[in-house]
Amino acid sequence: MRFLPTLFLFTFLLSSLTTSAQIEGNWYAILNAMETKIPTGLEISNTDGGFSAIMTSPSQTNTKIPATVTFDGQKISLKITMVGATFDGVLDGKQMKGIFSQAGQDFPMTFHRHRPEGYPIQEGPITITRRQQEPTDFPYERIAVNYPGGAEGVTMAGELTLPSKGKPKALIVLVSGSGPQDRNAYLGSQINHSPFLILSDYLTRQGYGVLRYDDRGVAESTGEFRTATSDDFALDALAAVQYLRTREELKGVAIGVAGHSEGGMIAPVVASRDEALDFVILLAAPAVSIDSLMLEQRRQVGLAMGQPEVLIRRDEPALRAAYAWIKDNPELSQEDYVAGLYEVFEAQLKHLPAALQKSIVDPKAFNAQYVIPLSDPWMRRFIAFEPQDFLQSLTIPVLAINGLKDTQVDGLMNLNAISQAMAISGNKDVTVVPMLGLNHLFQPADTGAPTEYGTIETTFDPSALETIGAWLKKRY
Repeated sequence: MRFLPTLFLFTFLLSSLTTSAQIEGNWYAILNAMETKIPTGLEISNTDGGFSAIMTSPSQTNTKIPATVTFDGQKISLKITMVGATFDGVLDGKQMKGIFSQAGQDFPMTFHRHRPEGYPIQEGPITITRRQQEPTDFPYERIAVNYPGGAEGVTMAGELTLPSKGKPKALIVLVSGSGPQDRNAYLGSQINHSPFLILSDYLTRQGYGVLRYDDRGVAESTGEFRTATSDDFALDALAAVQYLRTREELKGVAIGVAGHSEGGMIAPVVASRDEALDFVILLAAPAVSIDSLMLEQRRQVGLAMGQPEVLIRRDEPALRAAYAWIKDNPELSQEDYVAGLYEVFEAQLKHLPAALQKSIVDPKAFNAQYVIPLSDPWMRRFIAFEPQDFLQSLTIPVLAINGLKDTQVDGLMNLNAISQAMAISGNKDVTVVPMLGLNHLFQPADTGAPTEYGTIETTFDPSALETIGAWLKKRY
């Protein structure tokens, strides 16, 4: 879950997309050579202003085959001397369409940013330093999938894992928390954990099918992450559920959604739009009003990281006023919204300590540290979101678990709010489990501070995994 900066503003300058950025990276194709389908991978790198490439054929060999690259911004040519082959094509957005030639034979071939269905998945752990829970074997079926996302032109890419024999007991769609995340919910090199890889591996070994996917605009999924909001991510999660229903071999299998953090906020939205959904699993899910959640998160994270409480509370009146204003003004244009936020924070300067007020030379520059993060489309929608609107409509089976050392989504506060919502809805099949000693990622923690996440070897505590598995086993 994202944090709202309190003292410092970090600005990232993004250059416009260059042609090299459009061509670099991983590409995937399945070559149809006289009815023999050959998965083919291509990794293109920028080397001193030019390009180089490595081609792979995962169903035939583990050898990485070098290729030379010529690219003029639109047309691309590959020469694969080792196997006596060439590829000549044209870059077309997220595709490279062309002709693969070998031994005097020409075959149409299209490379995609995502793995086409039927492309084998061989990668194991992806963390920089392997974590102890990461699987080293995969005794189940791994299927590369892609399907239409929640908006026109968006293609979601991910992995469906299924038991190697028979139908799965149930199917689970995993929905990640806030921030750009791939299908493994990899949390970056500093934290170096992949919670969804561990969760999907555990559940599939227990006989369940699991679909996890890259967020839109991340890794192999297309679309733009930067401008997407929780509403967009809910549509993508709904699209994942609908995709599972299109697979003939999975007809009749129960489907549920398991969401972590913001994903746990999204899961009830999916249930409200899909009356056939069978169950929901809420993992550290927000259940109180988001303005209250953000203020509590700010307090707890700050205290866990050793910040003085007086400093943490110094900004609360201004933030509380801003959150209330945001919720009251959902329809403003972006220009009016930003101008209005500056006015809110300008009016709140009088609540700051006198010494600090005197030190502020440029009020607008001072207030920018708050206004700029709150002007992000995702944050603007997130603050206005009311989890209770969707939780109170849940009538299907619900499992809600949360760590009691969670400083991002307070365990007791939010689990109690889930229980209250279920009492209002009259839902009788609800299991609420507080997990002693676990943090927001369900790791065994000392303080629960986010700075601790990367120092903990465990990715997903076995007690939390077993709680999820036992709940599913009782029903499926």
